[in-house]
Amino acid sequence: MNVRKRNRKEYMKWRARTIAKILLAKKSVYKEILALLRKSASKEEDTPLFSAKEVQALFNIAHSTYYRWIGGGWLNPTLINGRHYYQKEDILALLEKRRYRSRGGLE
Repeated sequence: MNVRKRNRKEYMKWRARTIAKILLAKKSVYKEILALLRKSASKEEDTPLFSAKEVQALFNIAHSTYYRWIGGGWLNPTLINGRHYYQKEDILALLEKRRYRSRGGLE
């Protein structure tokens, strides 16, 4: 029994050391992932693109109106991975144009 207890203690020490190593490794991996996410977030802020939902919210229009504007040529989306994105300058110009409309949709 004495050998068994000693082996059990050694095993528990080994297990504690191993778990500590794993946790430290995980912590460093998480730090790297966090750094990469922060880096990509800062890049996203630099890219002047609006998503379709952002454009709809900006113009306060419904989904159907959004697609009607695309069909009418007022919005020209850039497709990235099957999603619509818009250049910031184009949307700001369209907002300015809409500000001075006489009545109804875009003119």
